[in-house]
Amino acid sequence: MKVLDTIPEISSEPLDRMVKGCEAFHTLLTALDFDLFDLLEESKTAEQISSEVCTDTSLTGKFLNALVALQFLSKENGKYTNTKLASTFLVKDSPFYQGNLLRLSGRNSDNRSMLNSILKGDVSEAKEGRFEDVFDSSFILAMAEGSMRGSLHRTIKEVSTLPEFQKARTLLDLGGGHGLYAIAFAETNPDLEATVFDLPHVTEVTKEFIERYDMNDKVGVIGGNFFEDEIGSGYDIVFASDAFYRKPDVLPGVLKKVYDALNNNASVVLKHWILNDERTAPPTSVLFDLNLSLRGDMHHIYTESECIELLENAQFSNVRVLDISSQTSPSVLIIGDKEVQ
Repeated sequence: MKVLDTIPEISSEPLDRMVKGCEAFHTLLTALDFDLFDLLEESKTAEQISSEVCTDTSLTGKFLNALVALQFLSKENGKYTNTKLASTFLVKDSPFYQGNLLRLSGRNSDNRSMLNSILKGDVSEAKEGRFEDVFDSSFILAMAEGSMRGSLHRTIKEVSTLPEFQKARTLLDLGGGHGLYAIAFAETNPDLEATVFDLPHVTEVTKEFIERYDMNDKVGVIGGNFFEDEIGSGYDIVFASDAFYRKPDVLPGVLKKVYDALNNNASVVLKHWILNDERTAPPTSVLFDLNLSLRGDMHHIYTESECIELLENAQFSNVRVLDISSQTSPSVLIIGDKEVQ
């Protein structure tokens, strides 16, 4: 057999894309570490940038050229400036800034480097710690940034058409974190009073967002752990976004609290990523399911049928699913009613 007689039947392009994607991601994270995009809202030379961030001039030029190739920067007459992509998502003052979310993805990548030992059962006590321990301010900011990619807008648009929402006067955003969903719901329905329930230290970040959008008179907060504490009562809607990725043995108790907290003929609305029945698609959900499990065996991504079953077992009726997914966010809305005759 000759060398030229041996050729693969399929392309290696998918592998190449993964490798180049990793290289590009680490290049982007390095640029964020140096706050380069904040510096390049106005055009500058490599020498100017090198002087401002104290780096080697020659290597800085190559680094900036790589960012041009990745379409984060443009270059003209030896000067670099942000593209619209960078100005929109990578400058700290932008309402769509994604830096905290990207850094969180970088930390998750570090977790995956331990996948080999974890698969063999070598899970450290730190990784078996409480899921709540990851909820520091940078994580909450990352979740806020992720919602502003479009998932919040799709959610509000769909929920606002529901008759249950249009007549609602009280809404609980359970595990609401940054509170942007509650804020947007209250902006959409002027007659609505919204409350964000989350861990006490998380609600300190929530208050900052409420203040930023001048919604103190429409959105309140309650600090607590919804697995352990009471969540209040008298709600027309309980909304939860990506808050119930926990094993089925702990969720029934929480869903009972939700059911009891709702007024008669009120509704629960869950926004969550889901898996297909074989748990092999969509890829984003499958990888998320694996990533969550790197912290221990307490997490679970549900299929659509499992979500429906959970709500029906909690006495909710008329359970239905609305698809609000995008290429990067495989979300659905699962809605159930508390119908009391």
